[in-house]
Amino acid sequence: MTSKTISGKSNPSLFFKKPLVLGCFVFLTLLFATQYVAYQEYVINNNEQKREINNQANLIKEKLQSLVMYSYSATKLLEYIVERNGVPEDFDKIAAELLGRSKYFDVVELVDGKGFITHVYPLKNNEVIGFNILTSPEARSGSIATIKRRDFFIAGPVNLKQGGVGMVSRQPIFLDDKFVGFSAVVTKISTIFSDLVTENSEENRFVYQLSRVNPETGKEDFFLENDISNHKEYAIPVEMSIGEWKLYVVPLKKTMNTAIWSSLVGVLIAFFSSWVVWFFAGRSARLNDLISLKLSEQEKQLKLVYEITSEKVKKSEALFRSLASNAQVAIFSTDNEGMVSYVNDEWMKYSGMTFKEAMGSGWVNAIHPEDKDRVMHEWQQAVLYGNDFNTELKFLDKKGNTTWLIVKGTKLVDAQKNIYGYIGTASDITERIHHEKELLNYKNNLEKLVGLRTEELNDSKEALLNLLEDINLQSAELEKEKVKAQSADLMKSAFLATMSHELRTPMNSIIGFTGILLKELAGPLNEEQKKQLSMVKDSGSHLLGLINDVLDISKIEAGKLRVSFYPFNYLTTLEKTIDFLMPQASKRGLQLHTEISNLDITLVSDERRIEQILLNLLSNAIKFSEKGIIIIKVNVKDNVLITQIIDQGIGISKKDINKLFMPFIQLEGGLSRKHEGTGLGLAISKNLIEKLGGTIQVESELGKGSNFIFKFPLTSIPTKN
Repeated sequence: MTSKTISGKSNPSLFFKKPLVLGCFVFLTLLFATQYVAYQEYVINNNEQKREINNQANLIKEKLQSLVMYSYSATKLLEYIVERNGVPEDFDKIAAELLGRSKYFDVVELVDGKGFITHVYPLKNNEVIGFNILTSPEARSGSIATIKRRDFFIAGPVNLKQGGVGMVSRQPIFLDDKFVGFSAVVTKISTIFSDLVTENSEENRFVYQLSRVNPETGKEDFFLENDISNHKEYAIPVEMSIGEWKLYVVPLKKTMNTAIWSSLVGVLIAFFSSWVVWFFAGRSARLNDLISLKLSEQEKQLKLVYEITSEKVKKSEALFRSLASNAQVAIFSTDNEGMVSYVNDEWMKYSGMTFKEAMGSGWVNAIHPEDKDRVMHEWQQAVLYGNDFNTELKFLDKKGNTTWLIVKGTKLVDAQKNIYGYIGTASDITERIHHEKELLNYKNNLEKLVGLRTEELNDSKEALLNLLEDINLQSAELEKEKVKAQSADLMKSAFLATMSHELRTPMNSIIGFTGILLKELAGPLNEEQKKQLSMVKDSGSHLLGLINDVLDISKIEAGKLRVSFYPFNYLTTLEKTIDFLMPQASKRGLQLHTEISNLDITLVSDERRIEQILLNLLSNAIKFSEKGIIIIKVNVKDNVLITQIIDQGIGISKKDINKLFMPFIQLEGGLSRKHEGTGLGLAISKNLIEKLGGTIQVESELGKGSNFIFKFPLTSIPTKN
């Protein structure tokens, strides 16, 4: 044998059966597959690192925004005091209070109209009194820009006299439209980043840098000494109203992408597998040659065995005829051309023919004339194509009796798979056919009955079609109303978000100015004025809380609420919240008790949102309790943090529990309400808990108190929606 066909051309299939070719094919196929998988892993790992960097950047950007808002409020308050009363004698006291409002402020300053720093708090290590910022090359441009803008401005980076680099938030002060100086707060960059870096110092994985772009030259002025000249790709723009800023979050060290190992393993797998295929393919060819030699010897032996077993075959045939004669079904056999060579007694009984009459093609005369042509065609097709024979037919004997039969014929093949005849059976199914005819008659009668019922139904068809048309029209109208409702809902969320942002800044100013008036910095107040201003401040604080709640719920409904995950001490956050609410609880004669199973609990979540959840749930427990003890239970089970807030308040009925977490829903309504509130606190808390990967449930009984139970995984971070 050769690898050439008769025409002399190469056979491709034989080429690919060669061991070396087959091995190379397997190697290339597996190499492509494994390297593709490794590449996908490489892409996934890179995307994961980018997502982690973005999370850190979003956290820092949010806190920078907060710093700007606090700086504006502080300098604005100080400007107001100077404009109304001149430079206050108790400047240090006022400055200390401003520093206490934000952990980011390091220094409070006043500058006169000529640019000289006149007041500084704290004065220790801040020997800058007498320094002129209008003549300083470093501070002059920003100061003049602030005067021209007549509005708040942040200058930086600035090399501070007390050491380090910082930013200075300035508010120009005008009296009778004349510039008389600045109010300013100074923030060291080191103070900001010590709070912004959320990881332990020994586990830091990122280097941070902040820069401000010079609008005239386009050059970046950096706040920290970190050299990030080779990491421009990590620059993230920060939207600030006071100029263009950039934030850098650079990985401290690049970990090797694990996809490299996958790639190397893939190469080894491809090489080893191809070697195995080459080895066994070659071995198979060698075995085939050996088998061919063995087969030639076995053929000689088989011929000898065949000659010995051919008396035995005749004996078996005689035994077959004996068994077939006594069988309870009709049995027949034919040669390879379909000529009958044997029928048993049962066959002759069904057909009414003798053995001799049935031989050859004589058996055809036993078939009922109605079936003869069909059966003969089916039999010829089976013999022609070497198929098995299956059919149903009728035999008509010489007395006119009809017998229904199911006939099955199976081909007989020799060792070389050549057909040398057929053997078959015929079973009496006359009784079954009679039953089928009876069922058919019943079916026909049933169809008539169905026809009558159908005519009756047709009478009401037109009315039904009219009804369906009306329903379709109503459905179309409902769909239009649904679209209108969805549009209105989106407009509502957008309106609430916009108005809430617009209202927060003036509300902060109202609360701050009212607090200053209550301190009598602008002059003495009588008791009635103090009472009314206290009411204004309380109402402002209440309204600011409402605005914050509306902003949060609108963000949730719009799917724009953002959370950040980082590790923090959960017990410290809980203790801080309890300390804040303790005066409120004491005022109502309530006690706050804690039951904590672990002394140190580190939670990976959003600390600000966790504090908001605790504040909402504890405030509710205080609000709806007239007496007794509020218990806060904390324990960890199976790496899950479980917190319970148990009160002895008014409780909730079972029918109202389902309404508890719905926005703007309050269980007390109308003029009979005893407790203030917007109905947003629990709805916001539930959405925040689920956003952070946790769950909340309520156990309550009317008149006996409530137990709010919320759970968080300690370490797992849920995938963002």
